[in-house]
Amino acid sequence: MKRQSGFTLIELVVVIVILGILAATAAPKFMDLQKDARISAANGLAGAVKSSISMTYSKAILAGKDKTPSGAYICNSGAATATCDQNSAEGVELAYGRPAATAKGILRAVDIEAESEGTTPTKEWTYQVATGGLAIWQTGSSKVTSASQGCGIFYEAATSATTAPKVTVVTEGC
Repeated sequence: MKRQSGFTLIELVVVIVILGILAATAAPKFMDLQKDARISAANGLAGAVKSSISMTYSKAILAGKDKTPSGAYICNSGAATATCDQNSAEGVELAYGRPAATAKGILRAVDIEAESEGTTPTKEWTYQVATGGLAIWQTGSSKVTSASQGCGIFYEAATSATTAPKVTVVTEGC
């Protein structure tokens, strides 16, 4: 008598059920990778912004522009005493020695390529000057409308010589 080899129907059903359970518990973990990537990008941008604030403030102190409320500019690259203005591509607009909450302020200080909201999206980041600050979000993700809504960062400039700017990572809409 010859023995037959192979799997029984019950063994196959048990394996399929186990694979189904594993897929049901593991799939949501992998489905949320895009959200995690957007949150990581926002955190990375916040780190770059904070670093740029420190570097800009150091240059402003050396140039004697750390007490000026607005209208002062420094160069993003080169010596702290180099002359830059609003028309210069490297001129960083200041508010009390730190980057202002404008495209010519923090965006030039960080040196990221971003486009204003409402334009055809061609850059990785989009920005909008909002009430109280500047909102920056990744093109294609949820628009940052305040310091608590959207997916990106919200930058609030310094309001006096003794207060530092605020950088808020917004992940509510990621």
